Order: sequence, then structure tokens, then C-alpha cells
Amino acid sequence: MNAYTIIASLFFSVIAPTIPTFADDNDAFWKSVYEDNHVLQIEMKVSRESWDSMQPQRGKNARENERLDFANEFNYAKVEITIDGQPFPDAGLRFKGNSSYRFSRGSLKKPFKIDTNRFIKGQKLHGRTKLNLSNAFLDSAFMKEKLAYELYRAAGLPSPQTGWANVVLSVEGIAEKKPLGIYVVIEQMDERYLKENLKGDPQQSILAKPESLDDWEYLGKNPDAYQRYNLKIGKTNTPTIQRFMETMRLIQTASDREFAEKIQDYVDLENFAGYLAATSLLANIDSYIGMPHNYYLLLNNPQDKLKLLPWDVNEAFGTFTLGRPAKQLANWEINRPWIARRKLLERLFETEQFPKLYRIALIDLMEKAFTEKQIFSQIDEFKNALTPVIQKLGNKALDSFEMGIEGDDSGRNLAVERPTLAIKPFVRQRIESVKAQLKGTEKGVSLSRRR
Repeated sequence: MNAYTIIASLFFSVIAPTIPTFADDNDAFWKSVYEDNHVLQIEMKVSRESWDSMQPQRGKNARENERLDFANEFNYAKVEITIDGQPFPDAGLRFKGNSSYRFSRGSLKKPFKIDTNRFIKGQKLHGRTKLNLSNAFLDSAFMKEKLAYELYRAAGLPSPQTGWANVVLSVEGIAEKKPLGIYVVIEQMDERYLKENLKGDPQQSILAKPESLDDWEYLGKNPDAYQRYNLKIGKTNTPTIQRFMETMRLIQTASDREFAEKIQDYVDLENFAGYLAATSLLANIDSYIGMPHNYYLLLNNPQDKLKLLPWDVNEAFGTFTLGRPAKQLANWEINRPWIARRKLLERLFETEQFPKLYRIALIDLMEKAFTEKQIFSQIDEFKNALTPVIQKLGNKALDSFEMGIEGDDSGRNLAVERPTLAIKPFVRQRIESVKAQLKGTEKGVSLSRRR
């Protein structure tokens, strides 16, 4: 054990609870993180050269004079990382995110991605190599992402597991053992996740993460054109790409009759109904229904039905406000659960079957998962896990934590810059509004994306 590892171990013994040991039981370790709420202890030591090389560059595919531009590219650099006392020399570290990165430019608490395997092959943390660290820049309670993914799972959608990490950063010449506080840890959606959670085979599946198409497009009969959908898995799986291509043709160019007759054979309608129901209740506007990113598309084989999976839900619970008063998000109308042009949704809601599926999914969540009893019980559980760690970060951190849950007298979370509701006030108001809309006594607030 080198001197740096000894110092790191002593440091975390002061600020952190006892770290459990799991030997080689990888499943038990990740269960402790994602289900039992064990807070990881992470220390990152970055040279100045590595820090400078991590700074974003404008992507080679950036398009000038176009409204859609998510073109920053983040480079991995070699850093020293210790996770729960286990050192990872020459691990990969880079920034991640869009708004979560842009709004953290004046702070060291940026969103990160760790890849322990990037420069030293086979270097794994209990069988896994990647961790996504969300800086929760608009959630001082650090719970919105975990609660949101729980709701998507309740709606029947496979969703990444989430936990927390207490992070300390050293950057040569800039910061020495600076406590960054709590991060939200998001499970990586990769080939391992595909096989274990999505019943997929990398030899047949495609997993796409669209980020540059405002609405989906049929790009013709050349499979190569569909790389524009940002295929993360399956770039050469031509038969499945052709299935995807045919699905886009059906959505975009088919007659109303053909669409109504065939769409259920190409799109998993129950999956889409569950996604829309959860997204509506969460007023998760920074997603497929409002923006051109923050979701995955999945086809497991050339005969499969298209599925939509949630991703990057840090602005759920009405946090992405479109510049509107926060209470309007809590009162968003349920009968049109999208705000940007989405041809698929427009056509689905013109069919006889789909609005019924959506309504069933919405009511089911309202009765079982999106209730004060259920969500507030989850909040209490998460609060018990996080409070001992946050207390050691000081009274200011603890006050911000409580503010993110309860809000002030008006329900606002004053601990973040954007005027948003804290979690509990949002949930109460959203439940009240949706119940009134289901009864027909209220219409809800109509929202539109400002271009």
C-alpha cells in the first residue's frame, strides 16, 4: 500500500461510515449500493495536465447555425481514484452532461464519468468498469433521480439503478482534498446492462441514444444513414437496423390506415404508455416528450418491437420549467403528455387503442406508486441513508438537504438557483392536480416548448 492510499484510507475513516466488505461477491456489493443505500466513498486525484486535457472541445460533428447543438466532446484522462478504499491507478475520468455541466462551470462539482478499465484493461470495481456521477445541480436533496427511476420501473420500464457517493477531489495546483459532497451514482447502460436487464444480445440488438434529431426521421433505405441516431450498441447489426428503418418509415410516411393496423407490431405500445404515464406524473420535460435527448431506443432483434427507455432524469419533478412558474409544471395537463412536435405520439393518440393504454398506465401509477404514502416512505428511507454523511459536511449542507425535500412556506426550494418546487410540495400538488383532471373537474395547464 503506497503513501497516497494510506492517507486516503485515514481520511475516509474520519468522514465516512464503516465500509462493508464483500470479498468477491459482486452482486452483493451492488445490491448494497443500489438497494441498501450504502454511500460510496470516492476520492479522485488529478494532475494539472490531466485536468487540462479533460476540458471540453467542440465536437468534430458540430453543426454551425443549427438550433440543436450538443456538440461538446469530453476526453478521458488518467487519474488516481480510490473507491471504498480500493485504489484504481490510471483510471479514466471525464466530464459528462449537458446543462448539468454548463451550469457548473464556476464550480469544481461537475458531473463525471469514471471508467476504471479505460487505460488498464481488466481493472474493475466488483465486476463493473463504469460509474456515472450526477452532480444533482438542481436537487439539493439528491433524491429526484432515484425516485424518478423507481417510478419508471413501477411503470414496467427497465431503468438504471441509482445510489450515492461522497466525493473528494484533488487537482494539482487548484484544490487539495476538496469535499464535493454527495453525487448520485447512475448505473451504466452498456453491453452488460443489455444482457442482464434488457434481454438483449449485442450480436443482434441495437441501442440508440438520439441527441441531434428533434423529432425522429425516416432517412431512406440506406442502413448507414441511421448511425445518425447515435447507435451505442449494434452499429453493424444490419438486419435489426433495417427493422428500425421500417419502423421509422411506418411512423413518418404510412397512411393513417396502415399506421393504425401495423403500429402495434412495430412499437411496444405498453412500454410507450408506461413511459408517458410516468413522464407525465413527474413533469419530466427534459426528455423525449420535450427535448431531443435523454432517452434510449431499443430493438433486441430484427423481429422486436421498439422500446423507449428513460435516461438522465435529473430534471424530473418539474425541475425543467420552460421559464414558467414552478406550480404550472405541477398542474400540467395529462391528456397531451408531450410538448414538442412528436409525430409518433400525435398519431398514437389519434388511434382508438393507445389513449386507453395510456390512461390505464396513468391510473395504475396513481393508485400504487405515485402516492404520498409510497413516495414519502421512499424519501424517509433515503433521508436516513444520506443524513449521517451530509451532517459531516456541515450545517449549510444539511439545511440545503432539508430545503430540497420540504421547501419553504410556499414550497420552493431556495437552495438552488432555479425557482423550482421542493420534492414533497411538488408531489402533493401534482397528485391533487392529476386527481382533479381524472375526475374532469380541472383541465390542467397547457405547456409548449419555447423555441
